[in-house]
Amino acid sequence: MTTSAKPMVFFIDDDPLSNKFNTMLIRKIHPDVEIKTFTKAEDALIDLKEEKNQKPEVIFLDLNMPVMNGWDFMAEFKKIGLDIEVVVLTSSNDSSDKEKAEKNDQIKDYVVKPLTKNAFSSVVKKFFRNKDDE
Repeated sequence: MTTSAKPMVFFIDDDPLSNKFNTMLIRKIHPDVEIKTFTKAEDALIDLKEEKNQKPEVIFLDLNMPVMNGWDFMAEFKKIGLDIEVVVLTSSNDSSDKEKAEKNDQIKDYVVKPLTKNAFSSVVKKFFRNKDDE
């Protein structure tokens, strides 16, 4: 293996247990993926603005968060101008949230929690090649 950077994923969710669970799921599917988790959307924006090196291939984003929710994050994220796809992972099954997500070009999928390994695997496979399907 070369020293090239591994693919990276961001999880942005105010619930640390959700971040831990999602990290464990993605590690089972793609153990070589680098993962950064954020419990505050603002911290993820700071990271995206400051990190000049590797950017994530995909951002998994919760909508319902205090201070800066997922929609506020998307508005600020658009201003940065990065071409990174976003998957909404949320407990919101509000049809207006789903419609809003479908109208946003950077949001590529909308998944309602709780996640299962199979559901998460199908989402992740859209973004990463799996060396060995289990």
